[in-house]
Amino acid sequence: MENFFNPKSVAVIGVSESPANMAKNIVGNLIEFGFKGIIYQVGKTEGTLFSRKIYRSVLEIEDKIDLAVILTPAAAIPQLMEECGKKNIHNIVIESAGFGEFGEKGKELEKTILKIAKKYNIRFIGPNCIGTMDLASGLATSFVSFKNTFKRDGISIVSQSGGVGFSYITTLASENLGISKFASIGNKLNVNENDLLEYLIDDPETKIICIYLEGISNGRKLLEIAKRSPKPVLVQKANTGSHAKSIAESHTAALSSDDKVVDAALKQSGIARILDRETLVNYLKIMPLPKMRGNKLAIISRSGGHAIIAADVSEQEGFELAALNKNFLHDIEKHLRAKVIRLTNPIDIGDLFDYGVYAEIIEKTLKQPNIDGVVFMHAYFSETEGTPSRVLFNKIKDLSYKYDKPVGICIATDEDEFSRLRKELDYPLFNVPSAVVRALALSRDFYLKRSSVIARSEVTKQSPANNCTQGIATAASRPRNDKTAKILRTCLSQKRNPSFQEGMEIFKAYGIPIVKTIQAKNADEAVRAAAKIGYPVVMKISSQKISHKTDVGGVKLNIKNESQLREEHKAMMKTLFQTPSSLRKQGSRALTRDSRLRGNDNREVIIQPMLKKGWELILGAKQDPNFGPVVLAGLGGIFVEIFKDTTIRVVPIDKDEPAKMLSELKGYAILQGARGDKPYDIKAAEAAISKLARLIADFPEIKEIDINPFYVLHKGGGGFALDARVILFAPRPVKIKIDRKAG
Repeated sequence: MENFFNPKSVAVIGVSESPANMAKNIVGNLIEFGFKGIIYQVGKTEGTLFSRKIYRSVLEIEDKIDLAVILTPAAAIPQLMEECGKKNIHNIVIESAGFGEFGEKGKELEKTILKIAKKYNIRFIGPNCIGTMDLASGLATSFVSFKNTFKRDGISIVSQSGGVGFSYITTLASENLGISKFASIGNKLNVNENDLLEYLIDDPETKIICIYLEGISNGRKLLEIAKRSPKPVLVQKANTGSHAKSIAESHTAALSSDDKVVDAALKQSGIARILDRETLVNYLKIMPLPKMRGNKLAIISRSGGHAIIAADVSEQEGFELAALNKNFLHDIEKHLRAKVIRLTNPIDIGDLFDYGVYAEIIEKTLKQPNIDGVVFMHAYFSETEGTPSRVLFNKIKDLSYKYDKPVGICIATDEDEFSRLRKELDYPLFNVPSAVVRALALSRDFYLKRSSVIARSEVTKQSPANNCTQGIATAASRPRNDKTAKILRTCLSQKRNPSFQEGMEIFKAYGIPIVKTIQAKNADEAVRAAAKIGYPVVMKISSQKISHKTDVGGVKLNIKNESQLREEHKAMMKTLFQTPSSLRKQGSRALTRDSRLRGNDNREVIIQPMLKKGWELILGAKQDPNFGPVVLAGLGGIFVEIFKDTTIRVVPIDKDEPAKMLSELKGYAILQGARGDKPYDIKAAEAAISKLARLIADFPEIKEIDINPFYVLHKGGGGFALDARVILFAPRPVKIKIDRKAG
């Protein structure tokens, strides 16, 4: 990757003397940014540009070339890459468009250049991008003309979109935030975000890594790399629609859309997700400051109104306004003139006009052991208080680093003064209270989460046994559950999904408690099953294809005797088989014969005991195409897709993660025992989540799993799977080679 940012020589291919030529802008940028290496120009026609010769081919250049940058019509790229390969150029940036984003013809071109790259051991960025930049080496390969006015510092950017990447650069410039490196990766056919992330983590000049993506190349690899990063990694993931919705076969697939999995995965790896420009700017401003290591905040303000606004926002962001030492507050009171302000946290210093005392108060606040960070809000007129204010801001900067605690400065002044300070002061400034408080919250959340990720990674390295699910990393070496393997082999050979009963047997094999269940083909068998189980009982349709059994009259509760059971059975069959098809609805889908019941006569039911009062959860798992196995937990039952109160983790998960998952649910208070109810058996649900995570990791042939509901009884009563849905990947047909010559 080094030659993409720090080459000793660059060949720009596609240059001409034409005024409309775009490739010449690349050469212009290299000159503008003071590229320290040698620049070669290559075009179809010989000539001179920027007092440099234009070669007809890279093969005419005698010297070694580290990097080629190509901007020509797409059709010319294969031949130009062949020439680069013969010239032993192993790094290329292809800025030309007209590839996969252009249609089938473009996709064929992509296949061709990938073959050429493999043939000559070429790594290339793009196509359809705007190149790379490195302010230290003076490399700037974009065809968009820039001026070398950027501040040099430690932020490196990787962007799938050239336009978004350009906006990132201009945003940083307007905020006086310094850039180290930039790469626009476009279609990322060869070099992708993972390659560049690994490089930037080891790059000594990069302090913060910021990535914009519309698609993720290899989600699991991204997570593993990010977990190892000692540097903050920020990701803005766009294109958040879910392709899974149209093909979801279970509640789990419907509830765990692509973007929800992305969100969960990024959090687990310690990556901070960016949703908008404001969040991006706040992150990049606050990250260079000392870490916000805890949740206790102090607010110091010249304006009582601004103090109240900041206090409100701090409460919204979950901060605790720390109690301040009485002696400390008494010392401040000595400096007040009218002594009409009662000091507390926030500290209102509106009655104090001594800038030296301001600095003293901030320093003493930072010294307090129960303070993790400070917000300082300062309103002033630049003409009368500009000079002492600038001196104060530099003093605050020194104090922040001295005590290793962040001080967020929010100023209310005229626009010219604010613009001047952003350019002159090497310290972040905010102009609204909400922005500075939220920035500190981002710092707190990032570093606390990051510390947790690093700690878990270290524990896993030292003692893999501590990882309760182990998952992908060890699933291949761990013996697979024999009973489950046998069931799945049978189902795959018969090209079907496991039945309800088989699904329950799989859960049982993994130690997930299941409720006693008996299958019945008709009313007589249902009566005998109920007698074995004991009344009251529940009767359900036995169908793998009906997700919402209640909606179609497929669930009957609290059946107390044989007479009621027969009546309910008769009514259920009538509803499902004799009601006009126009009235048989499952959500918005008609309940057609193909999606009804399984069994010889299509009238099978299952009988289960009517359990004591409990709460319904949904537990599920699926194989995500990008991140691999994921596990889901949420409030279950018939309204699961209405409430959508779920939480997701990428497997493997550690032993503490199931408890965290449940605690994230909006309805968690119900499980703890709300409104006078007894608490429910949360530990039983946690254990089931862990076992489900191990199951999905052990068997990649499983596409989706639903336990809806997992019925949790009151504390000590345990929990049980009441329903089972296991969806397999369709078995691949065996390809048989036929020797036609032999007949």
